[in-house]
Amino acid sequence: MVTLLSLCNLFMKPRPPRPLPARLLYSLRSRARRRQQREQWLDALVAATPDDAELLNEEQAADRQQRLLRTIRARTQPLGQVRRLWPVLRVAAVLVPLLVAAVVWWGQREAPALHYTTGIGEQRELVLPDHSRVWLRPRSSLTWRAAPGQGREVRLRGEAFFAVTKDPAHPFVVRTAAVAVRVLGTSFLVKAYPQLPTTTVLVRTGRVQVAGPQRELAVLHPQDKLVFNPACQQLTLTHHKYTANLTTNQMLTFEQASLAEILLTLENYYPVRFELRPDAPAVALSGSLDPALSADQITDVLNTLLHRHHLRIFRRTATTYRVE
Repeated sequence: MVTLLSLCNLFMKPRPPRPLPARLLYSLRSRARRRQQREQWLDALVAATPDDAELLNEEQAADRQQRLLRTIRARTQPLGQVRRLWPVLRVAAVLVPLLVAAVVWWGQREAPALHYTTGIGEQRELVLPDHSRVWLRPRSSLTWRAAPGQGREVRLRGEAFFAVTKDPAHPFVVRTAAVAVRVLGTSFLVKAYPQLPTTTVLVRTGRVQVAGPQRELAVLHPQDKLVFNPACQQLTLTHHKYTANLTTNQMLTFEQASLAEILLTLENYYPVRFELRPDAPAVALSGSLDPALSADQITDVLNTLLHRHHLRIFRRTATTYRVE
């Protein structure tokens, strides 16, 4: 029989304690660990703090202050390193003008000259850097020089036929000892041997401007022929009919040529030398000679032409002839 006392004991009996939740237990333990770490850190800070005697040492205090400042700068410095631009700008201010000057000099520097020569009886067909074509006659020399952005120029000593590539922005100039021949794109012949007193310009196609040292001499058109004597400033203009085969014709053709010019042509094609007496009469001959003939055969033909002028060619040595 259940009594009142047993019921009271039943309800008043102490129950066993319930375990704490895991999250609450973890939080309490974390707080305990942090409290322990804070106490350890304070103990270490107290141990590292210098005593009054050390603080009184000014040198050590200054050194401590410098270490502290370096630490603060190291921890507060941004990730991207900032560099001063003034040194770089100073270097650029010196280098950039030098680089610009070097580029300008490189662009304006003259191209290396090209030299061409021919020997006795030799003819050469040339292609210049601007694609112009030149047929260089025997015992002649040609020098090509052209700078970027400037005109095209050659210097001729002897005889040559030119077929110039057209380029209006860059005129083509042939300079001799007596004249300057200026063209844009045309074909023409220039004869300027130093042994001859005259310079000859003969135009095949196009238009050619010829100027002397002090003035313009003439503007030539197709089949125009100019003969200029710089010593006496004598200028002769004629119309030439035989310009079709100036490049391919291998014959030695003369039209009203002086005896000195004919003899010089023979010396250019043959290894011989002619002597002409100073008082020889002026002679103008026209005709054609075949360079395939020997020198003796050529002189025989000339003797026939010179007979009417009371002149004759004599052979003195194996390579020397005299005109009397």
